[in-house]
Amino acid sequence: MHKVEKLDHVAFAVKDKDLAAAFLTRVLGAREVMDMEWGGFRFTSFLLGSGSMLELVYSSDPDNFVNRFIARRGEGLHHLTFKVSDLEATVEHLRGQGLNPFDINTSNPLWKECYLHPREALGTLIQFAEFPEEEWIKIWEQGQGK
Repeated sequence: MHKVEKLDHVAFAVKDKDLAAAFLTRVLGAREVMDMEWGGFRFTSFLLGSGSMLELVYSSDPDNFVNRFIARRGEGLHHLTFKVSDLEATVEHLRGQGLNPFDINTSNPLWKECYLHPREALGTLIQFAEFPEEEWIKIWEQGQGK
């Protein structure tokens, strides 16, 4: 059964991770919890307040999707990620609504995902992800991502 559990995080595409991180930590009071490489780019997660997550995505490769995005649209909001209980059910639900999920990837049990294009999702890239949150919390706590 399709179920959106929560808005997991808001991600920003940035050129300079350190400058963006300084804003999140100094201005908003966020705390960096993880920084890791993932498929040719890096992401850094920040915890804000009692559980809101913010993410910075960035890459040193000028041809990476992050830098192509920044070249077209500038730095800023890149995507919203919604945690779902069953990605396959979510994909079927989206298709049943006449939508076209893309980049569907269920190969990693720690992170199954798909996307909706901004033209189908209120002008914003939407990511749906199924993941065992307790496993990601362990990674954060152990600092394996840093």
